[in-house]
Amino acid sequence: MYKKRKGYFTLEASFILPIVLFSYFMIILAALFLYCRSAISQDNFLLAMRAERFTWSESDYGEVIYGLEEVSDWDKVDYVEERLKRKREFYPFFPTEEEKCGIEEEQVWVESRQKGSEKTIRKTLRKLNPIKIIRKWRTSLNA
Repeated sequence: MYKKRKGYFTLEASFILPIVLFSYFMIILAALFLYCRSAISQDNFLLAMRAERFTWSESDYGEVIYGLEEVSDWDKVDYVEERLKRKREFYPFFPTEEEKCGIEEEQVWVESRQKGSEKTIRKTLRKLNPIKIIRKWRTSLNA
């Protein structure tokens, strides 16, 4: 028997199928990269918020991390950097490579660099004392 087509479909499929599979894998890899990036960003924000609120209550507001009340030389930066290094193992494919934390008078920033990316993920929070804000608001109402 004579065939009208002599294997052209098989030849085309052998070129197209690897391209389609490769593009699917690239989409999945990009989704994992973005997932890890958003998880790192969220962790940086939460750690910056913890460091921003920690004051040992010397300004009538703040949080004390439980189990560390006895330690008098506890440093916020060391706490945040230790937590960042511990979180590193929870990001499945693109963990962080470099972590930094800085605490200034007005703000707290936490910065991480994700593996496979040159850009850093930085979260900055202003230090706020709600008690002072409420007192200032109340005095402005009474004036």
